[in-house]
Amino acid sequence: MSKSASVAIENTFLNKVQVKESVIVLAFSILIPFLTHFVPVSGNPAGTVLLPIFIAPFIAIVFFRLNTGLIAALLSPVLNYLITGNPVYGIVGIITLELVLFVLISSLLLKYNYLKYIAAPVSVIVSMFISQVIFSPAGHFAVVLTTGLPGIILISLLNILIFSFSKKSK
Repeated sequence: MSKSASVAIENTFLNKVQVKESVIVLAFSILIPFLTHFVPVSGNPAGTVLLPIFIAPFIAIVFFRLNTGLIAALLSPVLNYLITGNPVYGIVGIITLELVLFVLISSLLLKYNYLKYIAAPVSVIVSMFISQVIFSPAGHFAVVLTTGLPGIILISLLNILIFSFSKKSK
């Protein structure tokens, strides 16, 4: 195989898996939660209130591909823990499950034009519900939901802004 053919195959593979995009999204999926922890929030950690870890995977599935969002969902909780110590070790698995469910549900809802404006908040709520049913005692979902309500509102606004002002809304 010639060198130019080999480079063409490699470039095609890299374009298909969106390596560059995945690295950028992963960087933002670490940076956004890290910066969020500087926001003063009383009573609870800023991450549990503002839910910043959901932002980069959502942007990934809107502007790139599902696999880019899944990469961020699978790796960002572990990388955040290893780099910043957040989230606490005991909930890394729960957050990973929530993020993977969030990405899968969002990508499904984004296929329907009339649901794309609410895809992110619905997906956050459903993914949190499922993870709480699996991992937590009964009634804990209400606590998680009320604690994360500001974050659900923020991701709702982001969701609306993306589709109101981007070419993706056409």
